Amino acid sequence: MAEHFRRIDPRYERQLDVEISFEGKKQISQTQNISLGGMFLTAPSPLPIGATVQLRFTLPTQPEPVEVAGDVRWVVKTGSGDASGIGIRFQGLRARDVWALNRFFQSA
Repeated sequence: MAEHFRRIDPRYERQLDVEISFEGKKQISQTQNISLGGMFLTAPSPLPIGATVQLRFTLPTQPEPVEVAGDVRWVVKTGSGDASGIGIRFQGLRARDVWALNRFFQSA
């Protein structure tokens, strides 16, 4: 059965440094865009589709970092076969993080 996705949250072109943890390894990436539903990141190393990752990033509208789990939903590859970007869907943001993200989106 094919899943069809319809984005309901607007995307915002914002750059944030994000720490991605997967299978005990951490890497730093940067968002290309972000919404309340997830983010698209540059990918220093590829991650498998369907992988669950832990994300940590700081917003200028909130002193505490946002920590949320996410699922890798798609991977964009360059011609050389290396991943150049990954789409991650958040598994569930806390209310304070949703509030801070909305303030962040409105501020820029």
